[in-house]
Amino acid sequence: MTSSTQSLVSVIIPVRNGISHIREAIDSVLGQSYRQLEIIVVDDGSDDFDYARLKEIDRRIEVVRLPGCGVSRARNTGMRHAKGKYFAFLDADDVWFPGKLEAQMRYFDDHPDVGCVFGGFLKWRRDESSGAFPPARSLWRDCGGMSGSAPERSGWIYTRLLSGLLVGMNTAVIRREVFDLLGGFDESMRIGEDYMFWLKTSRVFEMHALDGPVALYRIHSSSAMNRLSEENHQARLLRIARERWDLVNPDGSGLSLESFRKRLALTEFTHGYNHYWHGNPAVAARAFRAAVAGNALPVRSAVYYLLSQWKRLLGAFYKRQ
Repeated sequence: MTSSTQSLVSVIIPVRNGISHIREAIDSVLGQSYRQLEIIVVDDGSDDFDYARLKEIDRRIEVVRLPGCGVSRARNTGMRHAKGKYFAFLDADDVWFPGKLEAQMRYFDDHPDVGCVFGGFLKWRRDESSGAFPPARSLWRDCGGMSGSAPERSGWIYTRLLSGLLVGMNTAVIRREVFDLLGGFDESMRIGEDYMFWLKTSRVFEMHALDGPVALYRIHSSSAMNRLSEENHQARLLRIARERWDLVNPDGSGLSLESFRKRLALTEFTHGYNHYWHGNPAVAARAFRAAVAGNALPVRSAVYYLLSQWKRLLGAFYKRQ
């Protein structure tokens, strides 16, 4: 595919006080072999840098300023400003592997009915001895030659999303028609907005995954994976999805009610486990009790329930001293 025949890809990067990492993210986009792109940086109320200065790096960079409205509004604003036929997403602290866009755009050309092409990602953790993140270049691989998809993660994947399939936001590219039809991310949601967006997308378009990782996902204290809430948001979203769309894919394949209930119970185990080690033991106890009721890892759930209760009571005792 020559540059004269390439479709424009709009890369949307929301950022809030992310100057320490955003240049690395932008460089991973500008270093792509696919050249027909624009970068829309949505500064969502930052006070650590004048992000308009990023336009000096490359003429393809546009910066939009918001007063601090949340990541869903930031992404939607980016898509509304986008001129491309395709939209790609990247968080300001993550990076793409070389060749990512080239592989995805080639896949779109070969599969005109697919609405989203995504891939795997590698978790990018700090080195335990130095406390620094390893250089991205030491972890990435060239994706330009990727052509195949992962069958178990491709197709009408709604019920696979219900069952736990993860679509990494910084790996995904969508056709503009997805946004035109679905209207973007739910701006009322602060947690799980990306999961709900992919559930909605999977109801109207096939989604395919390239067979391999295409990005690095940086793990730190503010990462979505490290944020805890007392509510099990994943279980709530699963219940909402079942109420709206039942347990059947658009092609007629489906997920059994028993499997869905087991999935709900497993989210309770995960919720409880995270709170047991890093959060509120009372929340953990409630979650493990729900996991036991749903027959998810029943022995482990029961043991952790008892440990959570002991941890809760011990904490209450020391508070009274």
